[in-house]
Amino acid sequence: MKFPAVAVDQVLGLLKVVHNLGGRVDAMHVNDAVDADLGDLSHVIDAAEMLGLLRSSGGDLLLTESGKAAVEKPLRELQRYLRDVLQRVEPFTALVRRVAEAKRVSMEEVEELLRKYGYDERGVRRILNWAVFAQLVEIDDGQWVVPS
Repeated sequence: MKFPAVAVDQVLGLLKVVHNLGGRVDAMHVNDAVDADLGDLSHVIDAAEMLGLLRSSGGDLLLTESGKAAVEKPLRELQRYLRDVLQRVEPFTALVRRVAEAKRVSMEEVEELLRKYGYDERGVRRILNWAVFAQLVEIDDGQWVVPS
């Protein structure tokens, strides 16, 4: 299963909503409580589950210990956690490997790599944003992707 092309803040927003509703909530209630900016909630839930931050069970969404920590602890700890998790998830594994090998990869080449995984332009941006947020890579001068 490929990583859903959702924004970092969509996942963080979902975690905050579930946390504020007690850490366990009916998915239908989340849909009502969540801002329309979350887009397709099912993809946001899939991303949170892939990251080990949320579990769905019988129509309920439950924060995992990591999900609870993501909301309650400093952002830096979440970034460290995501760095560890995302390194083992495609397309991040391929992206990190390519950037580590080349030391400096053009944005065009990154886009081409991510398109092979089926991402459109918005998806490419979102995947790259996750990689930067998790400090897997950095963007240099707006046109190069380099190791963090």
